[in-house]
Amino acid sequence: MKPRIDISRYVRSSSHWLIPMHRTIFLILILTCSAGMLSGQPPEIENRSTRTLALSDVISLALNRNLTLERSKVQIELRENDLQFEEADSQANLTGSLGGNLRYFGNGNEPVWEDGTLTESLNGSLNSSLGLYTGGGREASINQARSTLEASIRDLDRSRHIILFNSIFRYMEAILRLKEIEIQTEELASRQENLDRIIVSFENQIRIEADVLRQQSLVADSERRLAQAKQTHQRSLYFLKELLLLPPETEILLDLENSGWGNSDYLPDPDVQSSWGRILARPDLLAQEFRLQAADEGIRIAKSGGKASLTASASLRTNYSGQDNKTGIASQFLSRQPELSGGLTLNIPIFDRRRTSTNVARATLQLRQEQIDMVGLKQTARTDLLQAVLDFNTAKAQLAFSSDQLRSADAALEAEQARYDAGAATLLDVNSLLSTRLDAAVAVEESWFDLFTNRLDITLQDGTLETFLINKLNTQVPVLQ
Repeated sequence: MKPRIDISRYVRSSSHWLIPMHRTIFLILILTCSAGMLSGQPPEIENRSTRTLALSDVISLALNRNLTLERSKVQIELRENDLQFEEADSQANLTGSLGGNLRYFGNGNEPVWEDGTLTESLNGSLNSSLGLYTGGGREASINQARSTLEASIRDLDRSRHIILFNSIFRYMEAILRLKEIEIQTEELASRQENLDRIIVSFENQIRIEADVLRQQSLVADSERRLAQAKQTHQRSLYFLKELLLLPPETEILLDLENSGWGNSDYLPDPDVQSSWGRILARPDLLAQEFRLQAADEGIRIAKSGGKASLTASASLRTNYSGQDNKTGIASQFLSRQPELSGGLTLNIPIFDRRRTSTNVARATLQLRQEQIDMVGLKQTARTDLLQAVLDFNTAKAQLAFSSDQLRSADAALEAEQARYDAGAATLLDVNSLLSTRLDAAVAVEESWFDLFTNRLDITLQDGTLETFLINKLNTQVPVLQ
């Protein structure tokens, strides 16, 4: 059983400002029902479906519904088709043809419509050719198509990792925004309860009107913050639904119990040295290696245009003519007329208007371009990894500082509330600590979110994302359908 988040830590323990549980639940229900109005939601849509998403659901939907992955799979099928075409082009071909002709003509000086003759003819052939030697171009074309296919497969692997990261990021972001709504809701309820108490004190001439107005301003500020938090939460859900290809009108419920939220045991410190050594095995770098191979084969293809080629050919021809009255179609077409021939053709390019040299120069430039791309890709991969490690360490420190700040703010607020009830502190002092504690509570959740996503980013950069999901988050990664 994964640990659940203890939301009650946001409810202050002082008996003077503890929110009654039934009142909190009621307020959350009211604010949840009005979420659409507060966040600019469209009117209720008939037959709106509801999906409850755990982390495993998000991963499964992302891998089997995302359009980017579908495009990558189509790209692989295209590259497979290219390879099949190149392999088939290296085999002997066989072409058959069959044709017939009818001829109507006149005899001597007689008009054709009075004394004409009708004859028929039939011809057929089988032709085959095979390139015995193409200057290495045929083999290079096959190798190029194979390397391009392998590059597309690695591109799919990289796209798979990126989609996994983005979908989990959006899912955790939606949970973060939901946590912020909970914190803001409790803060609003607390300020509203203080306002009610101040109004009673004002009516009993214990508090002045300025205290009432000041507290009303704070309540209005909490309502504004809550409305903004609800809007941000809904936007994060729209981003998530777009990634998962869910209808935008679908209502999303987040399964917090099976989300892994808040459990730092899932986030061990990275082994930077191992990650550094795994960078070159990352799918996009492997894909670029195959593109380099394909570009190198392109130079061989271009050079083959200036070399001699040898082609073997064979043909079988036969025909039938109706003017030969001595023999019929079976005798002519199958016995007397068939002709079999074969030959070798040697082609030697002498002057091709510099096409070969131009193609070689273009292919060489393409190879240089791929080499430059590889240098840039390696540089970016190393930088992104170190940046992710830096962000993770920073988020880890921020989480510790935010947690300490929240504990201190809770203790200070409880003490200040007691002083206020005893008349030794002002309402302004209490509200100042309330704002400090609210910021600290939000900072704790944001710091944990940063810690989780930056740890996940490290696995994205070193190519171990799927292994991390399986081993650390106990989440299976389905095979692409």
